[in-house]
Amino acid sequence: MKSLKLRYLTLLACGMFLFSGCEIFREALEESYTSEDPSSDEFETRFNIGIFEVVKYPRATMLEREINIDHENTVCINTNALFSSKRIRQARAIPRPGNPDIYDLEIRIDRMGKTQWMMLTGGNKNREVVMMVDDRYAGSFIPESYQDGSKDWVRVRIGVDNYTARGIVKFAKKNYEYYNPEAKNWFENLFRP
Repeated sequence: MKSLKLRYLTLLACGMFLFSGCEIFREALEESYTSEDPSSDEFETRFNIGIFEVVKYPRATMLEREINIDHENTVCINTNALFSSKRIRQARAIPRPGNPDIYDLEIRIDRMGKTQWMMLTGGNKNREVVMMVDDRYAGSFIPESYQDGSKDWVRVRIGVDNYTARGIVKFAKKNYEYYNPEAKNWFENLFRP
């Protein structure tokens, strides 16, 4: 009887450990599915960022979509992204002072990204925009002013969790390489069987 209880408790503990959302197992499982080489056919982008405008007065158009913020609240966004991972060369996670479990991001943007970021900040002064990561709500933030277009790095005060921040940092460069292959790679991929 004791050994049956011990087996049951061991099985229950293992099950809880495996299915509790442990980040290490989740990351290992996700990494086992795809290639790490952005030029490979098996590569899948992950931790894709999209920044969207909030629609205050929805008009039920095809470009508007309601997304879940949490279990009770929703927000309506314009589905045309103002900015995306396609323009992010690199990312850094910056822990918030006083709360090391929450991270803001610094992103290094390319030349076209600088133009898009200027348009994003100019068109949304003192208004929140929504950041989605892999089509999930990551948070809202007010973009900081970006007027001269000479800075390569911009700060996004978003407050994401450790797992999301590490994923964005890890995959930013790979996603950029996937979305922006060099000219010779583009030409080779064009005629690949």
